[in-house]
Amino acid sequence: MPLTAHFIGGCAIGLDARHGVISPYRRLHNYPGISIVDGSAISANLGVNPLLTITAQAERACAFWPNKGEPDPRPAVGYQRISPVAPVVPSSAPASPRLPIVAV
Repeated sequence: MPLTAHFIGGCAIGLDARHGVISPYRRLHNYPGISIVDGSAISANLGVNPLLTITAQAERACAFWPNKGEPDPRPAVGYQRISPVAPVVPSSAPASPRLPIVAV
């Protein structure tokens, strides 16, 4: 039977190896020289062709890589969680986001 699908997921993003496979900067935990920049980093089925999502995630990961001879701008592996950014939408707007979405 012919089958077509977009197989994604498998490399959960987490703060450390206990909570995920890769860091938010797409570096493989415990293997700092390996980065994952394909569809395996997508956490849920998008319901549409994942081409643009995969491309955007890969371009973002590559944008953080230093040029040869330059210092690495990314934080060291094992960094701490950062605070969420305040929403740009006014709190009085009808569908404005409310932070925190999930209690941490």
